[in-house]
Amino acid sequence: MIAPGYAPATSRWPRIIGGLVVLALVAAAGLLGYAKWRDRGGDEVLTTSGGQLNTPVPDGKLVFTVTAVRCRVASVGDGSVDLEPEGSFCLVDVVARNASPSALPFDSAAQKAYDGKGSAHENDMQAAVVVNPDRNFIYPIAAGNEARGTLVFDVPKGETLAAVELHESFDSTGARIALR
Repeated sequence: MIAPGYAPATSRWPRIIGGLVVLALVAAAGLLGYAKWRDRGGDEVLTTSGGQLNTPVPDGKLVFTVTAVRCRVASVGDGSVDLEPEGSFCLVDVVARNASPSALPFDSAAQKAYDGKGSAHENDMQAAVVVNPDRNFIYPIAAGNEARGTLVFDVPKGETLAAVELHESFDSTGARIALR
């Protein structure tokens, strides 16, 4: 029997544990917010509309048209395969039209891009395969036809592209296309 005016002792542990759980949740939310704030520039996608975009430029018997450029892309993929760059990706949408009377291959390994500092970058073949699931640039382009696809360049973080140099083959002169 409990004496009148005397309450049974209750444990403080449920309150202490509840307070620690709330404190841990607040700390986790704060760390997540800080991480997103710190990396806020990495996910920004810059799109250009200047330079020679949408202007056909020939190199040999292929005529190239750059239709869009997206830089500062943090990753490419479809969820099952995701690739991250060393810096950030720049994606260049290209139309290659074959102006010859016979089929011609498009060699994506022969393509180059230049950043604002003049540094050259090669097409990232693995990332290009991921962003081009239809493999348009793998097969020869029939006479009079065109292939559409995306070239992917890994550039230093914060950089964008100033130009691309598209080639019919490794030893062709190349068509330099200004992107700004």
